[in-house]
Amino acid sequence: MEVWLPYGQSEVPVRIPDENLVDILQPRQPENSDVNFDNINTDGLTSAAKVADRVCIVAGESRNQTVIANAIKFLINRLCNDGVPVGSLTVLRSLRAGSITGLPSELQVVSHSPQTSPTINIGQSADFAISINNLIAGNTLPVVVGELRLNHLLGYSGLCDAIFPGLASEKSAQEQLVRNKPMDPHDLTNERLEIASNLPNIYGLGFVLGPDLAPIEIVHDTLDQTVMKLSATIRSISTIQASRSADIVVMSVGGMPLDESLLTTVESLPPGLSILKRNGALIVASECSQGHGGTDFYSWAKEQKEARHLETRLRHHFNFNGWKAAYLLRALGNHRIYLASTIPDHHLEHTFGLKPAKTMNGAVQAAQRVLGGDASISVIPNASLVIPTIKQPTHEPKGCSDD
Repeated sequence: MEVWLPYGQSEVPVRIPDENLVDILQPRQPENSDVNFDNINTDGLTSAAKVADRVCIVAGESRNQTVIANAIKFLINRLCNDGVPVGSLTVLRSLRAGSITGLPSELQVVSHSPQTSPTINIGQSADFAISINNLIAGNTLPVVVGELRLNHLLGYSGLCDAIFPGLASEKSAQEQLVRNKPMDPHDLTNERLEIASNLPNIYGLGFVLGPDLAPIEIVHDTLDQTVMKLSATIRSISTIQASRSADIVVMSVGGMPLDESLLTTVESLPPGLSILKRNGALIVASECSQGHGGTDFYSWAKEQKEARHLETRLRHHFNFNGWKAAYLLRALGNHRIYLASTIPDHHLEHTFGLKPAKTMNGAVQAAQRVLGGDASISVIPNASLVIPTIKQPTHEPKGCSDD
């Protein structure tokens, strides 16, 4: 069987012998096939907008820029039709937001820069200052628009990140990722949502995209309720039962922007590892057009120490990119990991301990030479979209715990 896997902005093929194939794990097909913005009730938002000095529509990120542009245009039209003057509206593009065309010429559109945009301190968390774009300050009604998507290390990303770190100063965003205490990556997302939810009267207009990048769920509510409802949708379509664990798992991270670097690639390894037998082979397609992706990550990986040594340090001083390096090292202690990418072979092997693959088919053949021609194989065409489960537990890297 031939399967095509996302790779950068294109695809690469892999051939799996029928007699070896266990599963091809794809997200469930959504029940809703006709989802649009017209049925969204915005009465509460309109009432709040009429008493605010300014409405700030925060443009988050999405893999489908057309959907996010349509969502923003819908909000502008609905608010203006309900009597909110266009002069009181501002569109604020967060850090990873794409460009938006077709907006009214009189509408103010501002792009946030972590380095140069004016920011304001909105409070102090346990151990770092929270500084975000000052257009959110005062009697401003924020409405966050964006896609909520699965993130296997953080839990979720996208919509929940638009305020923080999407509108944060560079210093504030960095301080959240490097802390003088032990943390789990999921704590970062919870903290980001808490920061956003502390803003008065903050609303969300969020959506979940299906495999074809069309919206399968749209929710408008307070931001925390929007995230909660959309996360339930993600879990329902992403949780997939695997038949059994496999000797070899072939997977794609999911193409751009998820495979832009090795740093982002690590975030999509958990689905493959969760169904892989101990000492099995994980074969990953990830273009990594931006190389390893981070100096912290490179520095931690280059130490080439055992994972337990990095994990000991992380129990006292959390570093998210260091956490990823330790997670990768733990996985390499239990499995062979092949990577088809544009990163030079010597960097993959000598810095990160990965086995370079010229092609996916070549990597499958190399793994079979080690594990046997009858080795069982499962395929995950897009690991960013699935949460595989298996009845019988398998040995897998647990990453960096705080225990």
